[in-house]
Amino acid sequence: MNFEAEKQRYISFCGSYCHTCDWFTGRIRRTFGEALEMLDDYGFGRLLDGKVDKDNFRKALEILANSGICPGCKAEVADDPAKDRCKIRQCCHSKGFAFCGECDSFPCEDLKSNPGVIKFGCIENLKEIREGGLEAWVQKQWQ
Repeated sequence: MNFEAEKQRYISFCGSYCHTCDWFTGRIRRTFGEALEMLDDYGFGRLLDGKVDKDNFRKALEILANSGICPGCKAEVADDPAKDRCKIRQCCHSKGFAFCGECDSFPCEDLKSNPGVIKFGCIENLKEIREGGLEAWVQKQWQ
């Protein structure tokens, strides 16, 4: 495995790993596609009668089933920082770091207060990379 390539492409600035992300792998898209098929195949619509707006429910499933697959955090770096939806990505990229764990301010308040960073244990990931090295961390992710 080319660990430098993994670092440059698949480890997000905040410390999540694309290969384990449900958006990146397409799991979200597949799951909602399967739910849409089951809605029809098993006649689940009848269970929804009078409880929810079935047309809106179906439309929501269709939207999620046809959602894009994420190209990866680092593929979405905007040339114009004002057009980037991620403050963490722009901060790290502007400093020339591959990820936030390389910064002297790590972990900063932006990281510590970001719901996604908290949910996915990104700060812990970055600490592991700092302490044990990138290669060991990536190998652990693939286990």
